Amino acid sequence: MLLLRRCAPILALLASLPALLLALALPASAHVRESTGYSSITAEGSEVRYTLSLEYELLARLVQLGPGAVEAADDGARQRALDEGRAALGDYLGERVTVALDGAMCTPELANAAPAERDGMAYAQLELEFACPGDSGEYRVGYDVFSERDAIVDAHTNLVEYRLGGHEGRAVMDAETREFTAGEGSPLASSVRFAGMGVEHLLTGLDHVLFVVALLIGAGSLRKLVGVLSMFTLAHSLTLAAALLGWVHVPAEIVEPLIALSIAYVGAENLLGAKGRMPVVFLFGLLHGLGFAGTLQVTDRVDGSLMLSLLSFNVGIEAGQLLLVAVGLPLILLARRSRFSEPVLRGATIAVAASGLFWFIERFFLA
Repeated sequence: MLLLRRCAPILALLASLPALLLALALPASAHVRESTGYSSITAEGSEVRYTLSLEYELLARLVQLGPGAVEAADDGARQRALDEGRAALGDYLGERVTVALDGAMCTPELANAAPAERDGMAYAQLELEFACPGDSGEYRVGYDVFSERDAIVDAHTNLVEYRLGGHEGRAVMDAETREFTAGEGSPLASSVRFAGMGVEHLLTGLDHVLFVVALLIGAGSLRKLVGVLSMFTLAHSLTLAAALLGWVHVPAEIVEPLIALSIAYVGAENLLGAKGRMPVVFLFGLLHGLGFAGTLQVTDRVDGSLMLSLLSFNVGIEAGQLLLVAVGLPLILLARRSRFSEPVLRGATIAVAASGLFWFIERFFLA
């Protein structure tokens, strides 16, 4: 115990070091460079219609759509770039997206490519049509878009909603899972994947991480910490569900700057010793829930599969949050027992607040 007390300042400093470095790093970014694609797949007779949405800028850069395509400022310019690069797009997608029926490969064709918008970002909506040798059987889908060999993004996830061969469901495709068979995965396996996505989304989103860290630092007791985290959980669960069910929609260009501002605000409250935190945490929790929602929505269709995915994803969010608490709370409590607790925790709080303020300026004024 004496050794732990002597090491408390060092451990506390190490705990605050990531936040300090984050505040000093320029330019700052709240997320690892990830990309999410969205797929809707439906079999109609012997034809499979595959609608794939990908980030426009990444696709234009990778497929080399032509001069000025990456910097295209409006949908008209993006449409011209997609039209001019249609052959290259067809070749790339024909190699990376596959559909097989009872082991026989279906023949792909790029039927249409058009600009779209998703959560304030420019996307390309790609309509693929696959001619299959039959109209029933076992469908197997392969996906290798934006993979490691493309070296275009740190990580890419494809959220799939399908109706194939009498089966309906949702699937997650990423670096570990490059294909699936319709109807093969169990609801339990799907739930585990979406729960894993929830954990990953929370822990790799530094804005969400720093908000929880700010709550940890500002909680004066375990009872208060349980209270604010419960309020945060309730709030973000409400808006996550409401957004996915189509009851509310707030553009990302509004939500993301406000999420950053929530970090700065709670950090400032910690420094000023403000009281009455519950209403503030609830309000900011609503914002964070809207930020979580953009990850799951594939189409507007609401069914049991979506509800199961929503529940599983939310469980993953809570698991990631509990992991943060399990790691951060002992270090903060240890720091509070040291004579260096005030400067160390104050320095960490300033770093957190500064990061939130920087992200707010970046997202609101520089986006």
